[in-house]
Amino acid sequence: MLPTLTHLKTWASTPNGILAKMALKMAIASVLSFAIAKWLHWEYPFYAVIAAIIVMSSTHGSTLLQGFQRLIGTAIGAVGGAIFAAMLGSNFWSLGISVFLTIFLSNYWKFTEAAKLAGYVSAIVILNYNASPWLYAWHRFLETLLGIAVALLVNDFIFPASAGVELRRCLSQILTQLEQFYALVVDCAFTGSYDRAKADELKTTINSLLQKKKELWKEVRQGQTREPLETRINEAWEFLISRIWQHILTMEHTVLVREQDTLWQILSVELIQLAQETRSAMLTLATAVKSYKSHVSLPEIEVALADTTKRFNDLQQLKQEDYPINEILRFFTFFYTMEEVGRKLQRMTNISILNHL
Repeated sequence: MLPTLTHLKTWASTPNGILAKMALKMAIASVLSFAIAKWLHWEYPFYAVIAAIIVMSSTHGSTLLQGFQRLIGTAIGAVGGAIFAAMLGSNFWSLGISVFLTIFLSNYWKFTEAAKLAGYVSAIVILNYNASPWLYAWHRFLETLLGIAVALLVNDFIFPASAGVELRRCLSQILTQLEQFYALVVDCAFTGSYDRAKADELKTTINSLLQKKKELWKEVRQGQTREPLETRINEAWEFLISRIWQHILTMEHTVLVREQDTLWQILSVELIQLAQETRSAMLTLATAVKSYKSHVSLPEIEVALADTTKRFNDLQQLKQEDYPINEILRFFTFFYTMEEVGRKLQRMTNISILNHL
């Protein structure tokens, strides 16, 4: 029995396990929303079910944010639909004007995420109300509010995940994806072969994770996490990871615009060794940030950086006429950005992963 529970707990932390827990929470929230709406004898309980499913997210903070956006969209759409239904009745004029104004005003008031929902709700009110458009709109608002409230409660009591835990998982995923992208770029630098489709897929994933990281860090700063202050991630990591991403993009651009450059081969041994240690450092940090390690030691990358820098300094004695100036500039750009990736990782290992150490 104990091995089974241990295996199940381990599986629950995997990507598939996380998806399964989220699906289960959505299912529970939808059932509870439906049951409460039926108990209250509401006419359209499925609106509460829809709201509970749509706003459910990985953390309390993100669920609250999505719930707020949906509530705002529902309110704007309900009021707009009720006004034009009362004034013009249920026809194509009231429908067109109401949908246009509710979407426009939502965007104008900076509720961008709520805009489409506002237009959708206003259309429902105009096309579906029976006697009183205001009463119909009010019921749609209450049903949405119920679904959001149930989603928040389910998220807090069933498989609760704090923003801090999700941030650790997100940072680990970013470092893992960066390692793969970095490997493609370095391989292109020395072989000329570049898998653009794979690179584009990685860049899309990384951009999505960076946006998620930004939102999670905001939640952590606002205190929407169950972690005490001293065990939270060092905020220097936010800047360092973003800079590493920018440096690798610069490396990618440099290798893609180069021509038949030969200067790169002079440092190929040292640069390949540095690349191997850099990739190893990314994966080590990806594991460490999830496992609550406070410090990580990576002496190998320090040695690789020192060897590469020493060898590079010897190249300063090259005569400019030996190589075209554009080739020299491309190589220097690639080297310095590659070195900076290593330095940033080195800094991440030198500072504490946690705030209190």
